[in-house]
Amino acid sequence: MHSPPALDSLEAALESAVARFDDGSATSAQIRYHFGFVEAGRRGKRLRSRLVLEVAEEEGGRLEEALAPACAVEIVHEFSLIHDDIEDGDRLRRGRETVWSRFGLAHGINAGDALCSVAYLTLLDGSAATAERKLEMNRVLLAAHLAMCSGQGRDIAFEAEPRVTMEDYRAMIGGKTGALFGAACELGALAAGADAARAAAYARIGRAYGTAFQIEDDVLGTWGDSATTGKPCGADLAMRKWTFPVVWALAGPPSEARETIAGAYSRGGALTPAEVAAT
Repeated sequence: MHSPPALDSLEAALESAVARFDDGSATSAQIRYHFGFVEAGRRGKRLRSRLVLEVAEEEGGRLEEALAPACAVEIVHEFSLIHDDIEDGDRLRRGRETVWSRFGLAHGINAGDALCSVAYLTLLDGSAATAERKLEMNRVLLAAHLAMCSGQGRDIAFEAEPRVTMEDYRAMIGGKTGALFGAACELGALAAGADAARAAAYARIGRAYGTAFQIEDDVLGTWGDSATTGKPCGADLAMRKWTFPVVWALAGPPSEARETIAGAYSRGGALTPAEVAAT
């Protein structure tokens, strides 16, 4: 993994990219709050942006060439979290209030929309790549963005579905989570000058990593310690989300535990605290 100086450069570049569009408005303050720029120790892991740097380094690229796409990927991810919290009704992220919970629903939607624009402006204006390569990178990120929306739409629709297969689940997380991890790896290769075929191979690696990441996240969301995850334990179950543990359990052989889960999900609505505890 990258050295602390490289990660410091990433963090500084990310903060600079966001600050570049800070016009002193309430929206700018809300975006800074979401990123944790105003509070020490509340920032994200930067997994996607770090992947951009890792791949670029592996392909012989310079750190400076990869920082703009790394920031763009991270900003798209962070914008999606603001909207995801709204759609899921989550009031906590990273151990504190989410943007919409703290500032209101309308502000949350607006801050997410603004941050989305910042991502693509960062890639266009911050990269030293040729115009053709910038266009190629923007297309990669936009395609991933669209796939994320498709995956999120599936996730929301699943809440009303009587049954979700493992194939359905894999298609959903492939868009919701895997697409941006794939784009991160692809952008890292493109930033280093790799050709389209080699960059696409990296994208496949990234999507596989994203799939594994989401499965682990689902497990933590079901049984993880909220003090560690920063989100209430069992929140996905309460919303009747079709996470990996649920899909896997219902696809398995009959058992008492399987019947408990099937019974709770068969009613089609949100689960009660007692049902969450039993499940």
